[in-house]
Amino acid sequence: MIDHDSDVIFTTHDDITDLAEVKYYDLFCGHFVALVPTDHHLSYREELDLDDLAGEKILLMDNNWCPPEQLKLQETIRKKADDLDISYVNDVEIASLMVKAGLGITVMPSFVAIEKADVIKAVKLNYPAPLDYGLVCQKDEADPLVLAFCQVMQEQAEGM
Repeated sequence: MIDHDSDVIFTTHDDITDLAEVKYYDLFCGHFVALVPTDHHLSYREELDLDDLAGEKILLMDNNWCPPEQLKLQETIRKKADDLDISYVNDVEIASLMVKAGLGITVMPSFVAIEKADVIKAVKLNYPAPLDYGLVCQKDEADPLVLAFCQVMQEQAEGM
């Protein structure tokens, strides 16, 4: 974005708060979820506390691939839950495939989670955090197509 490689990017709001030269278009809010294999005993819960992850195999995003709020959550999990077996991944799809294969549980924003009812369930985490998702363009963007795209995306998100 900063080097003008992209006209628009989809991102979490917390990932761009330090960038003064961009304009953020809010699309929707979310919450953190744990992706759990459907045959796992935690998949039957409506909501999980971080303590529920104790003793589990946990798949976390590599720190270099994490937005700030997710990084805070992961640090909290590392400090709070006992007896964790942690592996790191650098791709959301790979984390989802690993959950599907029964290799562990991962945490991510609800708007990123890929839930597959027959193999993966997204269970809400009892972890309050501001999670806003939107798109970003240059603050001084003048291209009418880029501006129209941002406007249409906001309108579409309102209907979701």
